[in-house]
Amino acid sequence: MAYIYETAECANYDLLSAYAEYNMQHPTEAERIMWDLLKAKSIQGHKFRRQHIIKDYIVDFVCLHKKLVIEIDGQYHLEGQQIVKDKSRTEDLQKSGYTVIRFSNEEVIGNTPQVIKDIKKALMEIIPGKSLPNSPSTEKGKSGGQQLPLPLERAGGEASWAVDASCSGNPGPMEYQAIDLQTGAQVFHFGPMKGTNNIGEFLAIVHALALCWQQGLHDKTIYSDSYNAILWVKKRQCKTKLEHTPETEKLYEIIARAENWLRTHDFRNPIIKWETDKWGEIPADFGRK
Repeated sequence: MAYIYETAECANYDLLSAYAEYNMQHPTEAERIMWDLLKAKSIQGHKFRRQHIIKDYIVDFVCLHKKLVIEIDGQYHLEGQQIVKDKSRTEDLQKSGYTVIRFSNEEVIGNTPQVIKDIKKALMEIIPGKSLPNSPSTEKGKSGGQQLPLPLERAGGEASWAVDASCSGNPGPMEYQAIDLQTGAQVFHFGPMKGTNNIGEFLAIVHALALCWQQGLHDKTIYSDSYNAILWVKKRQCKTKLEHTPETEKLYEIIARAENWLRTHDFRNPIIKWETDKWGEIPADFGRK
């Protein structure tokens, strides 16, 4: 007789079990926070397991009754090859009837109430025997949407935009733009305005998200080569140290509008780190290095 918790393949069980035990003894800060929330059945009374073996995988957390998997991602999950691996793993789990939602470490630590809201929503939407491949919270929590293969493996970069910023000095004249990866056309351009490169990268992503929202392009992928900007967007806060002066007042007004847009819109476009070492300069680069 098979029990509900027996979800592993026998051949690799011993090795996977050892890895799972190690992971339980050495959790990340985000994993500790998540387990504190889940172990007490505080989310709609559902029981979760941590570091559970399913097939040939160790998932961070799973509610077996609902077949909901929760994964907590560190920075390396933004890297190109890991994105492909995560997508393949998720698709395999979905074929077995599981729904997979993903959150970054920063989301769990810095925006716990929203993470809980997303988990509750996923639990409510799950229909027994079906996963939710098109759910806004599937695969990547509030940063949204399904992870995609490497851009160079996509046919003409379809359905993707790349954004980048340029700044002459720090601070200095800053501008940013977006390029359609399928056509090479400029989608939008802003600036120059006194600022920093990080601010420009942040505003470029938010500008792209807002335009996608306006046009109903909720599945369009946005690539940025700035880890800081992606993190700021996920935290919904531009954590710049630029001095707030009369000269930068207008820029700070734009930043405030961008932060407010992030807080008030449940976007789900995938935002993926462009791996310059592997793929070359991001197509939105201004070529001024």
